[in-house]
Amino acid sequence: MNKYFLAFPLIALFASGCNVLQVRELPASDIPAKKSTRIPANEVPSIFTKSYQFKTGQSYTRAVERTFYGKQVEMQPELSKYDIRKGFNIEQYNKYNKASFFQTDVYKIPDDLKVAAIDLFAPLLDTVFLSLQSKKALHAEILVLGYTDEAAIPYDAPVYNELLTFSKQREFVNNDYYNTLSFYRAVEVAQLLTSILNNKKDAFLEFEKASIDIIIEGRGIEYPDAKRTYELEDDKRKITKVYWKVY
Repeated sequence: MNKYFLAFPLIALFASGCNVLQVRELPASDIPAKKSTRIPANEVPSIFTKSYQFKTGQSYTRAVERTFYGKQVEMQPELSKYDIRKGFNIEQYNKYNKASFFQTDVYKIPDDLKVAAIDLFAPLLDTVFLSLQSKKALHAEILVLGYTDEAAIPYDAPVYNELLTFSKQREFVNNDYYNTLSFYRAVEVAQLLTSILNNKKDAFLEFEKASIDIIIEGRGIEYPDAKRTYELEDDKRKITKVYWKVY
């Protein structure tokens, strides 16, 4: 039985579980004080990346992969305009016309099928860069939102312990399992987008300054589409959806 599939068009994939590496930046209050680093006046524009992970006000896990190009002295105030902790209205974003579906308790794409998955999502980054090709500055947000249905929690299955380890909890309470499962579904798709972006970094050189935030969030058992009716156990809820917006 298929474990994972991408749609539209529909491509069946088989999935298996393995660990996902997460990079977390400590909150400012947790970072030891250190001497500030002076940025040279003749600094050359470069590409930088930063990673963040935190809980939202709704207790969802959110991670952000921020890639930016320019001089640090100029980019620091520029990036402060874009709050990665904010809430967002999906209606104000463009929905990408392809999505990833998973079967119950599956969150991984096998390595031998990631090339097909990358091909499915690669046009998104082309669209982002081309949409502002004539401008000197670019900021874009790509939202990667994972969801799941309310299938019974598999306490005795390996996936339960894997996700428990990732979350660094002794046990899941309330909807923690569903939130964690949906988050790592989103992580899997976001890692594809990050890989694509790494291969397109030359596109940043077309701008004086540019930044892209890939915002990853697990929405648990929240409905993927508020206008649709779903069952408690529903394949259409086991999905990761992608949205984007340029500024």
